[in-house]
Amino acid sequence: MNGNKNLVMIAVVIVIAFAISGAPSFKIITSGGWDISAKVTSKGYEMYLKEEADFDYSSRNVYDVAYDIKSRTRTPKQAIRETLDFVVHNVRYSSSISVNECYDEKASTILEIGKGDCVSMSRLTTALLRAQGIPARTMGGCLSIKTRCTPLFAAVPFLEARVTEMIEDDFKKRGYLHEWVEAFDGEKWYLLESTSGQVFDLTPQCGAYINFGYDSNRFNRCVISDSGFWNLCQNS
Repeated sequence: MNGNKNLVMIAVVIVIAFAISGAPSFKIITSGGWDISAKVTSKGYEMYLKEEADFDYSSRNVYDVAYDIKSRTRTPKQAIRETLDFVVHNVRYSSSISVNECYDEKASTILEIGKGDCVSMSRLTTALLRAQGIPARTMGGCLSIKTRCTPLFAAVPFLEARVTEMIEDDFKKRGYLHEWVEAFDGEKWYLLESTSGQVFDLTPQCGAYINFGYDSNRFNRCVISDSGFWNLCQNS
């Protein structure tokens, strides 16, 4: 009997300690000058707000950035732009991220370390947007070597998407074998290039972005293990 009472007391102490610690809520941030939750629900896009292992937006550092962006923006479109601006200025593009590092990295660690490749930067962008209540999803594919499009918005004028040379038998998404984000502002979806802070129309999609498929887990966010697509990308 005493043993059970002790377990209950320990559980109560843990709950109180967690509450006092000031850990951020796991709920999506609702404060701010805008709210598209009704539109998100009507479209059935709640799945693109989910917190996942690598979109860990309840981590203090990610949550605080998302809260700051939402609290000072008046529209979700402005929030998308501010989010891209933050990522491109606070994460240094690096092609040295290994596949194993990619499998393990989270939005919070990317923000803490301050460097990453296209997958890393897309992860952080997605986590920040989802925390604010903006549906976001990641897409893998290829960034054409030959084609470029005019963006609707650019966080840094004239900055192009950061790319690296394609290396034989390297199926890690970086450089031309690429990763990007799609986000919904309550009215339409946009294509977001996190490595340069650019926003493009999704319909019609910028022809420089060749789709392979939407990501379903943190592993296929990291690689495209399809030699046929790799060859297509190399020659696009």
